[in-house]
Amino acid sequence: MFDPLRPLKYLPWIELLQVALVTIGFTVLLDWAFFQAASTPALRPIAARVLQSPLGFLLELAAAVGIGALAVAIMERWFRRRILITNSVLWALVPCLALWLWLRSFLPDSIFPQLLTPVLGMNAVICIILGVFWKGKPYWR
Repeated sequence: MFDPLRPLKYLPWIELLQVALVTIGFTVLLDWAFFQAASTPALRPIAARVLQSPLGFLLELAAAVGIGALAVAIMERWFRRRILITNSVLWALVPCLALWLWLRSFLPDSIFPQLLTPVLGMNAVICIILGVFWKGKPYWR
């Protein structure tokens, strides 16, 4: 009997989780650096005004697209020999990124502030999918 979930067993889940961890770790460090730069007295009012405006929401969506594209770029650059990038691998990368974003939400904001890293939600997942498949367009077939 045909099992439709059988191909899921053969995806490189460990490597994809590693790609997602490196990606989210890099974005957390980038978010921390942005927070340090934005907390200087000269930039604090400008950063607060930008992040509280509608542009702040667009920046969060753009950051989610960037996370998806960055994950594919990291996979291309560092994991190319271990992962054969296909359409199903790109789809499997999305829940791995979502898992690490969800786990990132448990980190305290006092140590790792969450300014641009998106909170896991439907908008963030859709934008991550857009970023993954925008950057992974050569691997669709």
